[in-house]
Order: sequence, then structure tokens, then C-alpha cells
Amino acid sequence: MGYRWYNARGVAPLFPFGHGLSYGGPYAYAGLEASSAAITFTVTNMGATAGSEVAQLYLTFPEAAGEPPKQLKGFAKLSLAPGESRLVTFELSGRSRSVWDAGSHVWAEVPGTFTAAVGASVGDLRLFADFEN
Repeated sequence: MGYRWYNARGVAPLFPFGHGLSYGGPYAYAGLEASSAAITFTVTNMGATAGSEVAQLYLTFPEAAGEPPKQLKGFAKLSLAPGESRLVTFELSGRSRSVWDAGSHVWAEVPGTFTAAVGASVGDLRLFADFEN
């Protein structure tokens, strides 16, 4: 059991995975660009004081892969002054887009359309973009 079990069944826990890791803010997310090689977006501190945001990347595999939705694939802790923006880039390896093939005992890349989602927790995703693998 874990956050992926809840996501796969559409259950909303009181405190979603990744919740409560930030302070200060609020924070705005913008400009999500997604490819099979990298995910980029900008985070801006919209608050009046300095703070830290933990930006998180979740990938949803193509349905044919049989994987639970919204798998954590990266996170970055950003310390931002009031009004400061920062470009965040998560590089994706082949392993990030792979599932374990029990028959051949190797990680196998999954072809198809993935969905990248970024935000402050799995329950607070702000931006979504699809990309092909």
C-alpha cells in the first residue's frame, strides 16, 4: 500500500504524498514543457517573504503498461526570495519510462503517450503535459 495504491483507486487521503514539505509562498507554476528527455517549468514565489517549495514531478504511464498513475520521478527543493522565479528541469532517463519485465528480468521502456504532472504534492498538481516515448 502507499500513495500509488490510493491514486490507482481514486482515494483522496487527508494528507497526500508529498504534502507539507514547503513553507512560505504561495507559489505559482508555469510554462510546463515535456519531452521524453526532460521536463521543464518555472516556479515563482508569489508571497511577501522568502520561503522554500518542493516541486515534484509525477509521470503517468500509457494505460497499456498497467502501472498505477502519478509515479514520483523527481523532486527539487527551491529556496526563493519574494517574487523570485526559478526554472526547474528534470532529466528523464530510459529507466524513468520503463517497467520491470519479469520474463526477461530487465527494465523495458514503455512506448506510447505519457502524462507529466508537476506541483507541490500528488494531491496538489498544478500543470500537466503529454509526451510521446
